[in-house]
Amino acid sequence: MPVHTMEQEQQEIPPRRKTIWDRENLNQVLAVLRIHIITASYGVTVGWPAPIIPLLRSPDTPLPSGPITVEEASWVGATLCIGGTIGTILFAVIHTYYGKKVGLLLISVPHLILWTLILVGDNVWYIYVARFFSGLTGGGVVSVVPLYIADIADKKIRGTLGSLTIIFINIGLLFIYTAGNYLPYHVIPKIMLVAPVAFLVLVSFLPETPYCLLRKGRLLEAEKSLMFYRNITDERQRTVEFTTEFDEMRNFILAESMQSRICLKDFTTPEAKRGLFIGVFVMALNQFSGIFAILTYAGTIFQMAGTGIDPSVALIIVAAINICGNLTSFAIIDRVGRKILLLLSAAGVGMALAVLGTYSYLLTAGYDLHGVEWLPVLALSLTLFLAAIGITNIPFFIVPEVMPPKLRAIGSTISATLLCMMAFVCVKLYPILMESIHIHGTVWISSGVCAIGVFVIIFLIPETKGKNLNVQSKQ
Repeated sequence: MPVHTMEQEQQEIPPRRKTIWDRENLNQVLAVLRIHIITASYGVTVGWPAPIIPLLRSPDTPLPSGPITVEEASWVGATLCIGGTIGTILFAVIHTYYGKKVGLLLISVPHLILWTLILVGDNVWYIYVARFFSGLTGGGVVSVVPLYIADIADKKIRGTLGSLTIIFINIGLLFIYTAGNYLPYHVIPKIMLVAPVAFLVLVSFLPETPYCLLRKGRLLEAEKSLMFYRNITDERQRTVEFTTEFDEMRNFILAESMQSRICLKDFTTPEAKRGLFIGVFVMALNQFSGIFAILTYAGTIFQMAGTGIDPSVALIIVAAINICGNLTSFAIIDRVGRKILLLLSAAGVGMALAVLGTYSYLLTAGYDLHGVEWLPVLALSLTLFLAAIGITNIPFFIVPEVMPPKLRAIGSTISATLLCMMAFVCVKLYPILMESIHIHGTVWISSGVCAIGVFVIIFLIPETKGKNLNVQSKQ
């Protein structure tokens, strides 16, 4: 019988897998939770039209100017996207020249303005301007938050931390879907004005990211920043792994500084073309799958779908199921990987929307659907659950992973800007399409987009789980 020494037994035990709950990840997690105060607040503004637009269009509208029209309702949704397009570019410039921390802190400014306008506004034009500032906030969230997380996160938990972004957006959705139906119109902005103030106070104590400090030549501060985010309180606690990681960061920034300025030629390499294509594709799938528009107009969709279920209750159910999808993605993404979740998400959303469209078509055609009024709620819940495990969250952190290091920041900005432009098209057209070709025609278009997306994901999207962002690629 073979005899094993203790040393051999220890060598045979595989290293324990790193998880988000490890002690060295504590400060990363707490930092991400702090910045997601503004992310959750942005989620409130995204979902605000769902319960509020039906109120604004009703005779009981809180606006002294009277009920708004379908056209005005579409602009309430779409002006957010106009602000998002400008905000993405604006905050990309801010974080490039002044750092991620300054970019994060400034996101709170338009957020304070938008809720003040909602509070004091007495006609739809105040709401348009408020929604524009909401878009500026969203532009900051999509352009700064994913890059901040990529800067501070250990590569083994980067996907998990990235998944928290959409979880907190949907926590904001759940809040507004609940509060919007049960709280008076002017109480919500009073509550929401607290969030950006708390965000400013808590985030101001976080250090700048190590990458930003290294780019400014502040080597000692960068090392202390990485020690903070790796929860190393004393220099004697620094491990070989920490030293290796910091050296990789420093060498990466050094190589980056020695590169020439970004020029058109940089975008012509195979890696750059593939990265840009993937970035634009995942953002297009995110929007043209209709998820953002559905979240914006969920209250109206439930009214038009003839569910027979109280829309306010249905909204809460859908938001809760949406968060369940987010939590599922959060739990498994760094084990399963990006590609498989994106594939399952696109296929599942396409089928669920096809079912929702079929129900709507049969209802419009005059078929008796008594007894299955719950089907649209189930289909929409499945749509949002399956979207939450891939389509709605993976695009925001897969882009930095597929872009060449030199083009990572500008590639993320291009993708996020196009996302906002595509969101404008979808959010502006969705209520008009629902009036002209009904719900079934509208969601069938989105279902077709998901079907195309499945084939693109299978053949063209690489797996980026655990990719080292500190490695310069050869171009």
